[in-house]
Amino acid sequence: MRLVKGQRVEAKRRRRDIFVVGVSHAGQHAYTAGLGIAIPYVVSAFHSNYAVVGVLLSFAAIAANALQLLALFVKRSSARLLFTLQNLGSTVGAVIAAVAPSVYLVMLGRFVQSGSGWPQHPVGAAYLSNRYPKKRGTILSWHVTAGNLGTLLAPLIVPVVVSGFGWRGAFWFLSAVLALTTVLVATWLPSPWKKLPLETAPSGEKSVHFWEEFKALLSRKGVIALLVSGIIASGGQGIGVVGVFTPAFLHDSLHETTFSMSFVMTTLYVGAVVGPILLGSTADRMGHRRVLLANYALGAVSLVTFVLLGRSLLTLAVSGLLVGIFTYSELSLRQTLFSDLLSDPNARAGFGIFFTVSQSIGSIWIAILGIAVTEVGFVSAFLLMASTFVVAGLVVAVGTKSNLGGCALE
Repeated sequence: MRLVKGQRVEAKRRRRDIFVVGVSHAGQHAYTAGLGIAIPYVVSAFHSNYAVVGVLLSFAAIAANALQLLALFVKRSSARLLFTLQNLGSTVGAVIAAVAPSVYLVMLGRFVQSGSGWPQHPVGAAYLSNRYPKKRGTILSWHVTAGNLGTLLAPLIVPVVVSGFGWRGAFWFLSAVLALTTVLVATWLPSPWKKLPLETAPSGEKSVHFWEEFKALLSRKGVIALLVSGIIASGGQGIGVVGVFTPAFLHDSLHETTFSMSFVMTTLYVGAVVGPILLGSTADRMGHRRVLLANYALGAVSLVTFVLLGRSLLTLAVSGLLVGIFTYSELSLRQTLFSDLLSDPNARAGFGIFFTVSQSIGSIWIAILGIAVTEVGFVSAFLLMASTFVVAGLVVAVGTKSNLGGCALE
């Protein structure tokens, strides 16, 4: 009876962990998705163009993602402290964008917000995956999905706020959301300001020196393949690219109304919510590698379908749903396969390398796609996005053929 009661208490505590870390992730995504919807209005207000915005966003993303290397040096800092500082800094960034007198300062706000948000992926993934070592596909998909739930706030609320209060009102709204996540994490995450014992190595397991682990990881062909595929697939993956250029495509190329844009983006983000959960649990049953490869193929098809099919609202909504499912599931599926290669004591450092390499270098795609939109149009840019999934899939298919580190990749 005590064991059952103890298990219930443990399950309740873990659900609370997932909820609070997930809300923090949702706040970060709400800002990024809201930024994507506000960008067409910002470009118009300051008479700018997508090449300028793409380069500035790319610079901010590269710098911010590179900061994830800090995960290597803050292994003794608690998740509660890091997430509180993250959301506080993100709130400041949103306020800067709200009062910015030029497009450059709007992008500075994005730089501050994204730079502050570096702990979410490496610290959050390590914090949660260490608690669910046998269900990493499912638990990491929940972490990603929690962030994608935040993206649903954007098409549901931000267009309404823009219509009533302008694009600056949208940034004030996002500032309030991030302020609330700051308070929640600071007061409710069940972690002391010092590092939780549970976040360290399991009892009796020796922590491996980071550089030994780092060299061991990079000696594996599969690790290199996953890092390279992440750099390539960043050209078509998730909120940093799809969440920025899809609203712009609907607004500037198809001249959709605010309602239509909101409807299509809502269906896309519904796909972003259900996709990682569905494919993550499927990967735990059918094999992490197999499902990741299928996701690359289907993601490429969905991007091509979205930009080339008819222009009816129904067609855009259905194809947008598929784009959301497959482009937003790539990250969780790839990091699940990567987590199979990590030891628990150095999970945070390993994820720091994973996200830094994949996302900081991959962020160059934002600039490339911004220039592509300006020079050759949205259709060509979306086809380029689809091609990144094809190439990334080939890299994973060739580079992870063998059984790595004793982990059954199939």
